[in-house]
Amino acid sequence: MREDVEQIPGIYNYCDSWCERCLFTKRCQSFAVQYPDGLKQPNMDAETLVKRLMETLELTKSYVDKARQQRLLPEHQAIEQETKALALTSDRLVTNSLPALCDDYLRQTAEWLKQEKDLLEQAGHQQVFETNLGLRTQEEAVVLLNSLKNAWEIIKWYRTLIPVKVISALQINRSPSHDANLRAYFNGKAKLVLVSVDQSLLAWHTLLENYPEKTDDVLDMLVLLGRIRRQMEESFPEARNFHRPGLD
Repeated sequence: MREDVEQIPGIYNYCDSWCERCLFTKRCQSFAVQYPDGLKQPNMDAETLVKRLMETLELTKSYVDKARQQRLLPEHQAIEQETKALALTSDRLVTNSLPALCDDYLRQTAEWLKQEKDLLEQAGHQQVFETNLGLRTQEEAVVLLNSLKNAWEIIKWYRTLIPVKVISALQINRSPSHDANLRAYFNGKAKLVLVSVDQSLLAWHTLLENYPEKTDDVLDMLVLLGRIRRQMEESFPEARNFHRPGLD
């Protein structure tokens, strides 16, 4: 028998689409429609994030289609704008400093992840070696490796999401400034960006603590993320106070 749970309205509008780590999939309408039989990929690679974002937008856009003969709600207008935003080309990204920073971060992290693709495997071998020498217990080694794996996955996931959601949030500049509901919607998008940047910064610091020899490369990422966060907070001073349904 299917479990009856109360849905959280609009939770999918402000989430990071990382369903594998979400505690609210049973209360998310988007998840129920896209994955009626549950997730079949327990460890989906972060490179498929854009595809999942597009799937979510297609779901919400269906509500727009149904409402076309009625007056569109502010949320529906925003969804249409976000869908268009995802189609922006790299040439248009560089016309604004924030998207340009995100584009730099996306490119630099791609290069870094490719260069350090064996990092986790090397860490595993190192921990086995140190455990055999009695320098740490197996439990300590497992905790450390899980921490590194988590940091790696966070970096991979949010590097893709941050540029997409920054573009989405910046659509506020093309929306009616007097529309409080629409302004709140975009503040929610900005809040998602800020949370994603915060998580990414923590992940990079985790790597920095364990690989001090990679300080120069990691510092470049930290500087970029710091600039993205600062500009987002300046552009959306109310974003930190936005309460995302079910998530904050």
